[in-house]
Amino acid sequence: MKKIIFLFLALCILFGCTREVQSSLKHPFTEFESDAKSFHWFDIPGMICRDGSQTGIGYRVGSPKKLAIYVNGGGACFNSETCGPNPKSFDQNDWSALSAEYANRGIFDADNDKNPLKDFSFVFVPYCTGDVHSGTKPNGRALGLADTQRYVGSYNFIKSMDFIQPYFDYNKVEEVVLFGLSAGGYGVYVNFLEVTQRYPNAKITVTNDSGPLFSDAQAFPICLQLGFTFIFGLPLPSDLLGCCGKPELGLANVYEYSSKKFPNANFGFVSSYEDATSRFFLSFGYNNCTGAPGNQLPAAVFRTGIKNLRDDILKTKSTWSTYYINGDTHTMLASNELFYERNRSGMYLYEWVGKLIKGERMHVTE
Repeated sequence: MKKIIFLFLALCILFGCTREVQSSLKHPFTEFESDAKSFHWFDIPGMICRDGSQTGIGYRVGSPKKLAIYVNGGGACFNSETCGPNPKSFDQNDWSALSAEYANRGIFDADNDKNPLKDFSFVFVPYCTGDVHSGTKPNGRALGLADTQRYVGSYNFIKSMDFIQPYFDYNKVEEVVLFGLSAGGYGVYVNFLEVTQRYPNAKITVTNDSGPLFSDAQAFPICLQLGFTFIFGLPLPSDLLGCCGKPELGLANVYEYSSKKFPNANFGFVSSYEDATSRFFLSFGYNNCTGAPGNQLPAAVFRTGIKNLRDDILKTKSTWSTYYINGDTHTMLASNELFYERNRSGMYLYEWVGKLIKGERMHVTE
């Protein structure tokens, strides 16, 4: 009789008990599974903004098999000129405003049948650290400012992934799309490593909207790269600069590095040829970091840099796809006009995103 009881207990532990534990996942997302397309906010312990205030993540309910991680934009904070307009806090009220603004725009519109991400669960990582989501300095300093800047964007991203991973692991997520606009675009360069390592069995797509890293010495000189690396404490992989035979390219090695490291992932970069907002931030590195007149990198320099990036690196040395348009527009994925209505070389941006997710390599331009 005892042998039968022990055998029953053993079978229960191996099969029945294990299944019971798995079927009773305790995660905040499970509460809203039947409320598709609804928006929710979660404060996450340890996630803070550059002013020290509490922050968290936003969530829109969708398929648990498909996960879109959006990294929000909002400039950068590295000196007195850039820190003023950069958001230093983000809470539930800010999330309510952002979700209302983005709900029916571009790639966020869950009601547009053309949108390749309309069925995805969306996790929104807010931006309030001033460090393009890549900082590791809780006691940071910006040039010309006395206040402490909590450059902890990299730590925040890790905490947000710690929070969501049990839910998507349990549901065996099949597709993960990581994308960011502007500062969020820069944020994907560092944080895609975190995502690819956490979801090794999922199909991964990474898209950067308007966050260029140039190989061009005028557009993004080493002095500016070193400045950002030092001020924010960028957590660069130890094998990044030496990965590809040209350490002088600096941070621009990330394109070839990511392609070699994750050959099965899909990488995409979106930009205009004369992006005015990017030219403002890059202007501080012009002429060996003495700065450009009017805080605007010359349009011709940016255009040359963006073309060289595509033709000399992205096409020839990486698996990244590109989508370029004329003009000085900054970011496109959140625009109905640019995402759904403006055709370049026979392809709309929403079509490009859909093909990218399927693994196609493309270089579309006006």
